[in-house]
Amino acid sequence: MNWLKKNRGWILVCIIAFVPLLSLYELANFNFENNNYDFLIFDDYELSPELAEKMDVDAIPGIKYAIHTTGKWGIRFLIAILMCTPVRILFGWTSNLRTRQAIGITTGVYALLHFSFFIKYEGFLAIFSEVKLVTGFLAGIIVFALMITSNKRSMKLLKKAWKKLHKLAYVAAGLVVLHVILLEEDWLVYVCLLGLGFIIRYKPIRSRLEELRMKKN
Repeated sequence: MNWLKKNRGWILVCIIAFVPLLSLYELANFNFENNNYDFLIFDDYELSPELAEKMDVDAIPGIKYAIHTTGKWGIRFLIAILMCTPVRILFGWTSNLRTRQAIGITTGVYALLHFSFFIKYEGFLAIFSEVKLVTGFLAGIIVFALMITSNKRSMKLLKKAWKKLHKLAYVAAGLVVLHVILLEEDWLVYVCLLGLGFIIRYKPIRSRLEELRMKKN
């Protein structure tokens, strides 16, 4: 029970991260026999009646659904890791290092899947065809660098440089938001959450909020 209580944070993150992949697994077909065909093929994804009427199509290629799903959840986990400090300032809720590492690694995994599915569908060179794709690619590089250094060994090796490197998460968040805006996807919630996070982190506001929280407790 003590082990479960100590590790429940990263276990919960793993469970949440696994759930969206189930919908992708249902569409996926794996080819283990014929080398003339792709190893991974997605069935078409059937849209809901409302969305089908809006888009004037009944289904979209499963790979497009995979690209959209992995990108959406990658952004959500990126924002989640950036909101850990604001949540602590506001409510005093703390998350241990392993939980934050789990969120960071999950963000990187989803970014890598998003990138891989896009290349499979569009090709690598398509990344450089439009600004909206380049911004996503740059954000992905940063997130991947943060993912592979989200461990104690990297913290010891990089020392002070580790904190500087992981501050690039804010740059990645900005690039991701720009990526989503240029794609004309739903971006307002992301901008509001990130903006709120930056306001809460602003030193005078942060000090005041922490003071109010201490008085309340």
